[in-house]
Amino acid sequence: MSDSATLEDISPYLVLGQADDGGQPIVETARALHDLIVTFPPNGHYSVRTVEDECGPAIHCAFELKIDADRLAAAVGAIEIARYESYRSERAFFVDEKVARSIRRALELRRSAAN
Repeated sequence: MSDSATLEDISPYLVLGQADDGGQPIVETARALHDLIVTFPPNGHYSVRTVEDECGPAIHCAFELKIDADRLAAAVGAIEIARYESYRSERAFFVDEKVARSIRRALELRRSAAN
């Protein structure tokens, strides 16, 4: 990395799954998202973590490369939202039981296609 690189140059791309407090535990959905990401497979580094933010429980999927964030965003139907200052882009989707089932189904299909 050159000395002229800015924070913007090295900031990750975020795909955020927002859950409500009364929903299914997001840890299970976070694990399924991680497993889904692995099936792509990603071209760069990434991380998946659960957080409690001002809107409630959430899953943050941060990617080094835009193409990897694009794949997950397309798979879960995430839409562009106003971004946190420390991310290059931010897309979000709402985590509910329907979306959790959809993620598990997509994961099963990708695993079946790989075999």
